[in-house]
Amino acid sequence: MIPASWSPEHPGKAAAERWYLIFTPIWGVVAAVVMLGGAPLVWRGVAWGDWAYMAFGAGLWIALLVGGALSAPASERARPWWRRSHSKIQAWMLIFACLGNYYSEYFYEILHMHYGFGTGWNLHSVPLFLYPLTAVYFTTYSTLLNIGARALRARIPARARRLRALAYLPLCFVVAGLETLLNANPWIHEVFCYDDLSFALGFGTLMYGLWFVVTAPLWAWIDERAEDDASLRQTLITALAGFMLVLCVNELVREWVAPRFTTVERGAVGLDDHAGSCLAEPRPRWW
Repeated sequence: MIPASWSPEHPGKAAAERWYLIFTPIWGVVAAVVMLGGAPLVWRGVAWGDWAYMAFGAGLWIALLVGGALSAPASERARPWWRRSHSKIQAWMLIFACLGNYYSEYFYEILHMHYGFGTGWNLHSVPLFLYPLTAVYFTTYSTLLNIGARALRARIPARARRLRALAYLPLCFVVAGLETLLNANPWIHEVFCYDDLSFALGFGTLMYGLWFVVTAPLWAWIDERAEDDASLRQTLITALAGFMLVLCVNELVREWVAPRFTTVERGAVGLDDHAGSCLAEPRPRWW
């Protein structure tokens, strides 16, 4: 259980966040078993490999959806599915995840990222299974940011309204650092890597952190107070608006910031480019 001041007032959203916290170690263990156990090295060499990848990525998101629906309070189950907090949150996260993957060229061009999954099912040079899988872990990240921001605000006097409103900012970079660290770990180097690991850990944290800075206020408002009832239409509009802000951030970083620290390779696509990339190099070390 988490303190009441760390939870939203809305019972539907509170139940959804409790389920997301419960599901986080579940998807984390499954992902660790698949990635660290070497399953991608098997799947990328067989005809049914894409089905296995999709069962992994989409299966986790479907489990997240079903669990959230089953754990909803009675007041939520009495409402149409599109008016439930869990449904609205997942609609937001799915849009964000799909657009974030579709516009992955910034990570290829700036962070020199590479995928080596050997997938045949790809959308805009990104393995298709990553689209639903990203919605799963972004659900966790958004929940941690929401809880952390409420916890910080509870410690700030009510009269300091501006400071309370900005309390989430440092958490954006903490969560972004965690995201970069988990995804850039050397134990999955054969299927996912960065040409310069230390640069990715530092600059990648900045990029992800700025994503959260501009989008967190747009998801955090969904059914936050007891009387709130965001519509699905409002949710979809804010998700699209949020990613428009992300694209603006990405353009700013690519055109004005990144060239001061690295070589920006316009048009680069790091999909199964084993020859000459970090995918073909020995596993690096963090230390």
